[in-house]
Amino acid sequence: MNKYFDLIVRALNNSETQLTAAELAKAIGVSKKTIYRAVEESNNHFGTTVIESQRGLGYKLNYELYSKMTSHSNQNQLMSYSPVERRNQIISNILFSVPLAKSLRRMYQPYYVSSDLIHQDLVEISKVLQQFGIKLVTRDDMVSATGNEESIRQAINEILIDSGAMSQENVSEFADQFEDINVYDRHFLITQLSWIQRSLGTTIPYPYNINIFSHLYILIRRFRTGRVQENSDLDCPNDEQQATINNNVNFFKIASDVIKNISDYLHYQLPDIEKYYLLQYLISMRYVHDLTFEGKVPDQVAEIVEYYIKAIQPNPEEEQVKVLRNDLISHIKPMLNRLDHHIVVFNKLLKDIKVEYGDLFDKVRRTSREIEAKFHWGTPVSDDEIGFITLYFANYFENLPRNTKALIMCASGIGTSKLLYVKVHKAFPDLQIRDVISKADYENDDRKYTDIDLIITTVDVAPKNHARVVLSSAIFSKADRKRVEEMINHS
Repeated sequence: MNKYFDLIVRALNNSETQLTAAELAKAIGVSKKTIYRAVEESNNHFGTTVIESQRGLGYKLNYELYSKMTSHSNQNQLMSYSPVERRNQIISNILFSVPLAKSLRRMYQPYYVSSDLIHQDLVEISKVLQQFGIKLVTRDDMVSATGNEESIRQAINEILIDSGAMSQENVSEFADQFEDINVYDRHFLITQLSWIQRSLGTTIPYPYNINIFSHLYILIRRFRTGRVQENSDLDCPNDEQQATINNNVNFFKIASDVIKNISDYLHYQLPDIEKYYLLQYLISMRYVHDLTFEGKVPDQVAEIVEYYIKAIQPNPEEEQVKVLRNDLISHIKPMLNRLDHHIVVFNKLLKDIKVEYGDLFDKVRRTSREIEAKFHWGTPVSDDEIGFITLYFANYFENLPRNTKALIMCASGIGTSKLLYVKVHKAFPDLQIRDVISKADYENDDRKYTDIDLIITTVDVAPKNHARVVLSSAIFSKADRKRVEEMINHS
């Protein structure tokens, strides 16, 4: 195969439009004749037109055909970035190094793109950063960014969400998304998350486990590759922050222990404010009701919950109302803290929720906007948060009488299983679903479920009794439904 093939592939894949021979030649540093010859030789090598040409428009890559032709080689690794993915990686590279400047030539070297395309990228990157109050600074070949530390980390977190990495429910799979997490960092971060869970005496469900892991990942990289200690906004907690610490002594002790562990790991004394930042993530998670509130519900949380219930107008029995109210309280209390501190949660089921429960989702969204206006919130409730609230109501409305005893199970016990629960409910109204549970909780207390006949799960699990197991997707496809139906009929 022609030696310029890989370079051409990279250039085409990283361009949002087709490229002419002249543009390819400029990006790669060869003549137009060399491009013509390389394309012809490469297509002849594959025996088909992998690099297509259109008169007056230029060349484009037939990605699907290319993937098939190179599925058993390492060549497909050379073209794994779309223009958006490329820009996100450049943004991350810049932000992690703030305030240090980076060489544009070195950052863009792996992408084989032209100077014009680099200029276009910088324009788009500047627009993205402006949304967070961050300024992009360019001088000759060097580029950097200026902004406060909170904005920088918020922007990095948004990039992680855009990359799709936050859709991973398992922290190990989340870590796999990043080449710069070495084996030592990976082990250390997972150990810290386990430390937090043991200290809390509970399993941290998705997406909060990923949120904490990503926060610690960003923290380590910022102090390792940037100069965070030079920022004046990272000082000791102010009076308001200290009041929050005083009201959450146990959580703050856990946050302090983790920050000390990170300081020891980095061989650098982190500022005390980092304990407060981690504390915010700990008190922004959805816990079991009693663990979070200790029987006390803040007045504003109670008022918001009643506003949602009155607006959506459920009409179930009294006991069902109690379950819904507790679910909403357990979500909304930490959600308010997330809104106050710009902590974003990612809802991997959002698209499915909008399709399956579009009308209900729109109603919850309208209600959320009314609540924002009523309480003068500066930060709007995101669609991801609205999706979670919608699931509580969807689960509530579809809670019909059931007979057969079953468990709904996933890796974390929240998120994925909520949608699966509702889908199973709708398909099998007579199925008595005893609980929505994580695999870990089931294995830790299986005696509680000795009377279960059926486990519908998104993860492999070994039943501890006579229960039958059906492995299902989160969206509960027609094939999944058929397997459950067969299992029920033969039980």
